[in-house]
Amino acid sequence: MFHKIYLIFYLLIASLNARPCIVELDNREIVRNNYTIHETIQSENFVIHFTTADIDSQEVFGVWYNLQSNYGYAQSIIDHMESAYSKYLSTGWEQIPPDCDESIENEDSALHCKYFGGNALYDIYIANDAAGMVVPETPYPVEPYIGGYTSFMKISTLLNEYTELPSWSYHVIAHELHHAIQMRYGYSVSGSPGNYMYNGWFFEQTASYMENVIYPNNIHLSTMLSNCNVTTPLTYPEYNIDHSSELYQYRSALWQKYLVESFIDSSIIRILWENYGIEYATGNPVSLFPIYNDAIKLVSNNKKDLSDGFQEYAKWRYFTGSRAIDDYFSEAQIYCEASLLELTSNSISFASEKGASRFIQLGPDDTQIHISTLFSSLIQLQHVTSSGIISNFELNNTNSLINIENLYDEPHALLLTTRYTGSPTTEIELDIFLDALIGDLNNDGIINILDVILLVNLILSGEYSSNADINEDGIINILDVVIYRNIIIGN
Repeated sequence: MFHKIYLIFYLLIASLNARPCIVELDNREIVRNNYTIHETIQSENFVIHFTTADIDSQEVFGVWYNLQSNYGYAQSIIDHMESAYSKYLSTGWEQIPPDCDESIENEDSALHCKYFGGNALYDIYIANDAAGMVVPETPYPVEPYIGGYTSFMKISTLLNEYTELPSWSYHVIAHELHHAIQMRYGYSVSGSPGNYMYNGWFFEQTASYMENVIYPNNIHLSTMLSNCNVTTPLTYPEYNIDHSSELYQYRSALWQKYLVESFIDSSIIRILWENYGIEYATGNPVSLFPIYNDAIKLVSNNKKDLSDGFQEYAKWRYFTGSRAIDDYFSEAQIYCEASLLELTSNSISFASEKGASRFIQLGPDDTQIHISTLFSSLIQLQHVTSSGIISNFELNNTNSLINIENLYDEPHALLLTTRYTGSPTTEIELDIFLDALIGDLNNDGIINILDVILLVNLILSGEYSSNADINEDGIINILDVVIYRNIIIGN
């Protein structure tokens, strides 16, 4: 029994690593199954194909597995599909495209329904290709989403160990069904200007988030986010939301969760897909970030944009694990704490424009921080405390001096994100000095005659710098010069 359970787990996990939930169009290995003894169950919208015989096998990752299933398991899958589909349709999602035209009577036609499961209903095959997958098949160029595709689905046999779908696998139904619906809007996970992962992250993020919409008690996403030993938006906040490492595209459904819970509007996920479908129909490469920007503006009545989204998403991620407070993610207390960066050097870099963040651990005391960067107009800076006190700082100059107050001596941090402009740079770079030396105007770590020269230039130009205002009287003048002189002589 242990061996069988292990194999089921292996199929569920390893298949996700080896094969994506959406198959590339040119992948000829994934085909509709032909069973020696072919059995079906039909419902209003679906046909499920399977076999109860034990004479067929299928090779998966170099190992042969039996294709045998049973009526109870097949009926359970199709019942869940109908229930989930009704929830999708009730919230405005598009119907799944029919996979063939039943009006074609010529059986010699390659488009006859006999080649597409027998009729126009959506086909599901119980097989062992993966825990679940959707295979795009033929174009469905129907307005307004003329880039749509038909598809069929595979659901694992789970080694014929179950007579009904186990509750721990319900999320597979919601996830794969959403992929089938996604195909109505457009297909863009292969080909130039990208490979599978060009927009695949968007497909997987939204399908993973929708698991909890269909099954509110589903723990798939929360389990992934509670694991501090894998790559997630919490363990690696410096990764973009479109990062493709490992299974990050599934775990980054946290970004979708933020959007819904922040704007208190679950329709934002559907709005994203509608706008994606319209853009994909043009035939041009689709960038999803302008689509996110427009959707956030729409649901916020133009009060917020993607820049605000990136900044708030960073804040929400900080308050996870033991730092969780009620204002942010539901279930945040069971997530992994977002990773904090301890400065081992003054130089920091992270990607721009796509939601990457840097969370910097600060000591318990009040801190004076100097930031030097050529990207000040792009950087968004927040100071957060464990009790939820938030301060935003603007970086208006190449060199900025910031005074941080930690009134209650509690854990606190800096959160760095970037604004969205639509023209991403390769990397944002900055130098950051904690407990900066007051009066060190050229940031060389000492106060000397070079700083006095800079101070005099500031006085003559009429400019003010808090770092030069060494007596903190609100102005810089000859009194500050005298204090500089005494410091230098004293040194």
